[in-house]
Amino acid sequence: MVTITKDNALERFEAAEDSYARGDRSGAKAIYAALVTTFVPLPTGGDEEDEAAAGDDHAAVVLIDADETDLIRTVEQSVYRLTEILLLQKSGAQLIALLRQARPFFHLLPKAKTTNMVRKLFDSIMLCGVELTTQYEVCVHNVRWARAEKRTFLRHRLQLRQVEILVEQRKTREALTQLLTLLREVRRLDDRTLLLDLHLLESKIYYSIRNSSKSRAALVSARTTANTIYCPPFSQAEIDLQSGVLHAEDCDHKTAYSYLYEAFEGYNGLGDQARLARKALVYMLLSKIQTDQPQELKAVLTSKSVLCYKGRDLDAIRGIADAYIDRDVHRFNAILTELRDYSRGQEALHASETADQHEIDLLADDVVRRQLEEMYDTLIERHLLKCILPYHRVQLAHIADLLKLDTAVVENRISKLILDKKLLGIVDQEHNCLILFDDVEKIKREAEEKEEKAFYENAADEANTKRGKETTLYADALAALEAFDGLITALFDKVGGKFDALVDESYAKRKEQQEKNQKKHKEEKDAKKGSANNNNSNAADAGDSSGAAKKEEGKKDQKK
Repeated sequence: MVTITKDNALERFEAAEDSYARGDRSGAKAIYAALVTTFVPLPTGGDEEDEAAAGDDHAAVVLIDADETDLIRTVEQSVYRLTEILLLQKSGAQLIALLRQARPFFHLLPKAKTTNMVRKLFDSIMLCGVELTTQYEVCVHNVRWARAEKRTFLRHRLQLRQVEILVEQRKTREALTQLLTLLREVRRLDDRTLLLDLHLLESKIYYSIRNSSKSRAALVSARTTANTIYCPPFSQAEIDLQSGVLHAEDCDHKTAYSYLYEAFEGYNGLGDQARLARKALVYMLLSKIQTDQPQELKAVLTSKSVLCYKGRDLDAIRGIADAYIDRDVHRFNAILTELRDYSRGQEALHASETADQHEIDLLADDVVRRQLEEMYDTLIERHLLKCILPYHRVQLAHIADLLKLDTAVVENRISKLILDKKLLGIVDQEHNCLILFDDVEKIKREAEEKEEKAFYENAADEANTKRGKETTLYADALAALEAFDGLITALFDKVGGKFDALVDESYAKRKEQQEKNQKKHKEEKDAKKGSANNNNSNAADAGDSSGAAKKEEGKKDQKK
């Protein structure tokens, strides 16, 4: 029996810390429990409802004065250490008793520290695997205690946890009623941090009842609230996770993958949210599978951040990915059967007996179950189209044997494909067979694509054969550009004064040439004038001689 007084309390606490550091949890647990029990004795008599109504009476039970700060800090640390040890030992009942015992001690702590301690104890109780019914009862009793103590801030957090338990119990209607009541109260107080958590929970509840429009509206409200305050990394990861889930519900798997990847990185970066990081990883892989990009999927599955997560659930996701890529319904069904058997086994075992507490029961998760149903429908259609591809006429019974499904199911699937215009054919009810038609438009389109591909493969030859008469337009254009370039260059040189000396020299030569031309022109003019005078004198002499000859001829005529 460990004896503790106010004088040796600090010394005993240090001894417990040494034992805890050495790994002696049982010895450390005894000292921590003695520290808490010595100064905060267990309440005696009455049930929890009576104790909650008489909260002020428990203040007298605490054997610590308000001014003994060192002793208060010692007891506070002892409660936290004892909580950690009980969590490791999966002692849920002892954690519930510790929460009840620590209530009188909360009067010596600030309200913020009280809220943190209660939240830590509640999280530990949840992680211990305590039944949801017991968790709900503990939550209800503590809500009554907080209301009696007028601790509004703490009561709102407890009521939020109460709604979360109702959601886990699938009591959606009751959870939604309590949530809307709490939302109205929190809006009046303008507690935006809590309002963000409430809107996120509201979005999840509406998603669970398949009301996508209201779920999306609640998520928008959560984003708006987050933009007005400092949004913690955990809350931001929650927003990204819910955004990815809603986009996956709308079959926008590429956008969903982006959001879910951000959520996975957020949870993984926190370090203490392995289960939520694993859940985001599973959602992310399912979205990537449905994007029909096998190469990118293989890169994601072999990335460093994904390989560090191992377990039966992730092995099942990898098997589902292979079956989906290969369009193999049989392998997909075999994996689902294994998951169902594993889920039944998990229900039969206690949570403390499971191999890995972070593993996710895939078929128990609403999001995973919906995604798997969608993938199964898509895979059935693809496998069906793959089986009937070689045929023009095939019996429905033969297709059912290939798919290992009932003939009526196969007939319904084929009828749906025909109505959706994914399959061109008819179902012959008389002969119980499927008759396929040739898709004329598809054949024509494939022929056009083939011709276009052949044309581009021989583009040079086709261009040469279809080219018209050759012209000199290109050469003329180049010559004009060169001349224009020379002109522009000369103009710039002229402006810069580069040709001034050349211009003067050219002007002098031109003037000299003009003088020579004038002189030459004058000489030519004089020469022409002299030749004209000579011609005139010769013409006159010729005229006189011709006149004399004519006179002589006239005289001879007269004589005759």
